[in-house]
Amino acid sequence: MPAFGFVADDLTGAADVLAQSHRYGLEAALVIGDAPLPADTDVVGFAGPARSLSGTAFDNLVSRDLAGIAALNLEVLLYKVCSTFDSSITVGSIGRGIQLLHEQFALHGAIPVVPAQPGFGRYTAFSNHYATHAGQIYRLDRHPVMSQHPSTPMHEADLRLVLAEQLGGGEVPAAIHLPAYDDGAFKDAWADRRREPGAQAFVVDAVDERQMDAVAEALTREEHGHGPSIVVGSGGIMAALARSISDQAPRTPGPQQPSGPVLAVSASASSTTAEQINDALSRGWEDVPVPAELLQDHDGAAVAALDERVSAALQSGRNVVVHTTRGAGDPRYGVTGPVDAGYVGALIGGIAARMAGAGLTRDIAVFGGDTSSHALIAMGVSQLRVSDQFVTAGPILRADGASAVAGCRLLLKGGQVGPTDILRRFAGQISG
Repeated sequence: MPAFGFVADDLTGAADVLAQSHRYGLEAALVIGDAPLPADTDVVGFAGPARSLSGTAFDNLVSRDLAGIAALNLEVLLYKVCSTFDSSITVGSIGRGIQLLHEQFALHGAIPVVPAQPGFGRYTAFSNHYATHAGQIYRLDRHPVMSQHPSTPMHEADLRLVLAEQLGGGEVPAAIHLPAYDDGAFKDAWADRRREPGAQAFVVDAVDERQMDAVAEALTREEHGHGPSIVVGSGGIMAALARSISDQAPRTPGPQQPSGPVLAVSASASSTTAEQINDALSRGWEDVPVPAELLQDHDGAAVAALDERVSAALQSGRNVVVHTTRGAGDPRYGVTGPVDAGYVGALIGGIAARMAGAGLTRDIAVFGGDTSSHALIAMGVSQLRVSDQFVTAGPILRADGASAVAGCRLLLKGGQVGPTDILRRFAGQISG
């Protein structure tokens, strides 16, 4: 039976959980929708599009997944959120997720919130969150991308204040700050925060792997009379948990060998993704932009025309990039503004499903954290496992045999993930 479980608020984040588990030799699987959880793993969990949802749709999805995971006798449950913590009161609310955790696990006590992932350039110091971009470290509210996120722009770096707003009631959560790791106060501080009467959550600093390992130790040493230890955090937590029970050296990426032309579908407005798309197009990949008018309203003829372009390019042996935008400065984005993640995810996922179903590609990349879950649902995927390590937070995945992309090599990439040449690496055009 699994030792660790997770409920992830988007699919690329869940892929990172799988990657960190696999890296340290653990078997992991994620389930999409209401398919049964497999029992032949060390780590298992649900992933869905909660990060792009609000209101009743958010509550229903998260509550369903938490009820499903509660049936397992887990040691630790991770509520996986993005390591850049992007959310709002109305969209993908992490605070609301914490409230739903308390509804499912009423006896747990205050829940630690630990989004740091030092190996990925995500740090929390004195409750303020930081993330790297283009080799520089930025406070979250000054981050060039996250401060301008199209649906959940982050205008506050202090996670206590972000959570206070999302949890409501006006109470600012407590915290464990960096000095506690070195002055011997961490274990007592953890116990005190967990027992604080009426508290829903507390923020935990971390800027290196040693500190993440201390968090993992605190989680795994707790008593489990009332269900699993619960933590809200990123793939950094899963990496630390995996290290805590693994005796294997970390796995490293292997060479990538596609079986034919690669299809990448992207609905990410991130500037990082735009650079990755531009890199591929500058090296001869087929450019297939989704027309602006199709981003708002379904048009069967326009979709058929897209399919025809993609099909012709793949049949000629060319790698293809289908994209809804190349950064927030794309004229299409300026015309349409933010788009519905469910609709756009289903649009690009449908294209990939049809191309795979026609046997035109066995190598598919899906870019976009908010839209990836919707794209995989459109492909009929109900379960994913890791085939190989690749880039940080972006492993090579395989889907269940009943999906439209069964047998394909899959890469799921969030907006901020990966090197500029990630598509050419995935296509085996360069090594790295």
